[in-house]
Amino acid sequence: MSAKKRFVITKKAFVITAAISVVILACVSVILLSQQNSTNTDLNKNTEQPRFATLLPEGKSIEKLGGWIRISPPSTEPVFAYNDAIGDVSINVSQQPLPESFKEAVDTQVAGLAKQYSATKKINAGLVKVYIGISSKGPQSVIFTKNNLLILIKSQQKIDDKDWSKYIESLN
Repeated sequence: MSAKKRFVITKKAFVITAAISVVILACVSVILLSQQNSTNTDLNKNTEQPRFATLLPEGKSIEKLGGWIRISPPSTEPVFAYNDAIGDVSINVSQQPLPESFKEAVDTQVAGLAKQYSATKKINAGLVKVYIGISSKGPQSVIFTKNNLLILIKSQQKIDDKDWSKYIESLN
């Protein structure tokens, strides 16, 4: 293999690894966030707002949801999250702009990322392809893209596919 081909492969691997690292960081942050009480006044003092278009469930304001919380370090691409619920089940929703490395083959990249999280169940929420993974202890991880955002949702317990679909379709 020529040096030029090795460089292209190495560069591509670096970009993919960097994008995956950002997503992993976001997921770990969402998990840590979910373990904290959403009424914690320190979390609610966060005044930083996303500088990208975000999605919220229809009929809910970010104020009703407790505000945005930046879950990524300041030196990395921004990832913001909020707490909500589907029925009686608490969820944490994180959003970030779609990473540049995902833009050429969005479906392939998201499917690959979902596979890394063992989110192998695929459902549709309208036109949105959604990947769901479930741990043996009950929490679910949901990964999808909508409106050029990469969205990850972590639930505390198993949620019915119909309810996931309805919630995701309500995001505007």
